[in-house]
Formats: sequence, structure tokens, C-alpha cells
Amino acid sequence: METNETRELVERYYTALTTGDRYTLMDCLDPDVVWEPPGTANVAKTVGATEVARALGSRVVKETFDITKPFGLDIRKMIVEGDTAVVQQRLTATAKATGNDYDNQYCWVYTCDEGRITYMEEYADTLYAARQMGWDLNA
Repeated sequence: METNETRELVERYYTALTTGDRYTLMDCLDPDVVWEPPGTANVAKTVGATEVARALGSRVVKETFDITKPFGLDIRKMIVEGDTAVVQQRLTATAKATGNDYDNQYCWVYTCDEGRITYMEEYADTLYAARQMGWDLNA
């Protein structure tokens, strides 16, 4: 894909993600998309557009964060070249399990092909996430 096509696709994906537009979210994802969270995260690798959309668009957010409290997803920077987009973002919320404030920085690397996201690799401070969310650090 060309750089401008990749940028438009990833921007459309984030708009759909933050507005709850499941139809557009699904349209942005390849049927065989792979989401690869950090290895030390308390989240499993997810495969398939339906599963990724369900996880990122609802399930993981509802299981992890208190959605009755303010939730913020801010794009800090997006760098795009060819079929690859790198997005630096900040997520603020309240951890559901502990009630702790959550304010973490993320980096997502997206690979795109034929107008769809095919691979999503997530990087984050998982030690901070574990502490704020009460995950077992010895597991």
C-alpha cells in the first residue's frame, strides 16, 4: 500500500475504535488479522477480524477498565511509510480490578495490505499495567 492509503486506513480504524463503529472497525481489519500483545501482558494473541474487533472494541476494555469512569485514548504521533504505520498513544482510565488510575503509553505497529490491517503489534509498559491492574507479578 502507498503511504497515504495506509495513513487513511489507520486513521479510519482509530475513529471507528473510539466511536464504537463496529461496522467500520470490521471493514478496516483483514479477515485473518493478527493482534500480538506484549509477551508479558495479561492478554493473549488474537487472530481474526471478528475476535480482534470484539477484543479491542469491547471485551478487553470492559474487562480491564471501569467504563463508568472517564476513559481517554490520545494519539500522540503517527509515523507512516508504505504499508506500515507506527502509532504512539496514551491511554488513561481507571483499572477495574483495583480502582487505580491508569495512565500508560503505547506503541502500536500496523502492517496493512490491500486496504486492510493485517498485523497489529502492541508495545506497552506491562510492569506498570500489572501493578495498576493487580495482575500477579509472579505468574
